[in-house]
Amino acid sequence: MANQKITQVHHTNQEDLTASISKAVEKIFDRFKENFQPKEPTIWITRKEVGEILSISLVSVDIWTKKGILTAYRIGNKKRFKRAQVESALTKINN
Repeated sequence: MANQKITQVHHTNQEDLTASISKAVEKIFDRFKENFQPKEPTIWITRKEVGEILSISLVSVDIWTKKGILTAYRIGNKKRFKRAQVESALTKINN
């Protein structure tokens, strides 16, 4: 007990101090939880995979990319697509 440090807090008891600290920490974590959104990793797919997912030809993938329906990203001489964007390009049809 020779190394024990003592901090004096006046006009409060141990339970009140513990409750006050717990509330402060809880508020900090609540703000953190509001702003924290786990980031989902980007899944990159090829033209061929886009064609397979949408059941279209590679020519159609290129045409839809030129029309702006699909967004392609170029890395060197290779085109890649974000899977989430390809899936979000699909629109619901109400009959």
